[in-house]
Amino acid sequence: MSSRRARSLGSRPASARSSAGRLWLAPAACATTTGGVLATYSYISPLLTDRAGLAAGIVPLVLVGFGVGALAGFLVGGRLGDVRPHATTIVAAAVTTVLLLAICVLSAFSVPVIVLVALLGRFGLGANPVLISFAVRFAGKAPTLGSALTVSAFNAGTVVGTWAAGMALDSSLGATGPAVVGTAVAALTLLPTITIALLYRRDRGETVVLSDADAAPPLAADAGSTAR
Repeated sequence: MSSRRARSLGSRPASARSSAGRLWLAPAACATTTGGVLATYSYISPLLTDRAGLAAGIVPLVLVGFGVGALAGFLVGGRLGDVRPHATTIVAAAVTTVLLLAICVLSAFSVPVIVLVALLGRFGLGANPVLISFAVRFAGKAPTLGSALTVSAFNAGTVVGTWAAGMALDSSLGATGPAVVGTAVAALTLLPTITIALLYRRDRGETVVLSDADAAPPLAADAGSTAR
């Protein structure tokens, strides 16, 4: 019992440091996923009209498609996040990156771009509920702080992403510039989400090992008493 207590007490500082590290990973993912999507979305009108050749009157309908997709993404992402949170965040980040890259490549074709924008709404922000829950969980006894960090990260990602996208719009990339910036920023989301998943897997393995170690002494003692 005393060795088990010592091992438990000795593991608390390391566990606290691990949670603190992951607390910053969750807002980082919030910033990059939001920055990548909104970098493209904020300047989607020039891409739709100048590159895809859509009439200006069609643009609001495309934006409605994005909004409907985003609503569905939040609902589905939250549901899937309850079952497979790490897979949800990683897949959402990967699919978002592919969709933004496809928008860059197919920006001259109206129908594919309309579909891609709707899908971007569906996947682009779908992982946010899970990322918020990560931050709240990793914050431990300060859940409000964890939630506040995610909101700040969303705002920071939006500011930086849209600023960089605006610079790209005025560059030689033209109307596709924001989508290029969005693709690069969204791809960065894979770094924190995969890291969170790997840390969870490592900690889970360590928990199993410690549980086996705690269970071994009583079994050995029982075997000794039986032999006597």
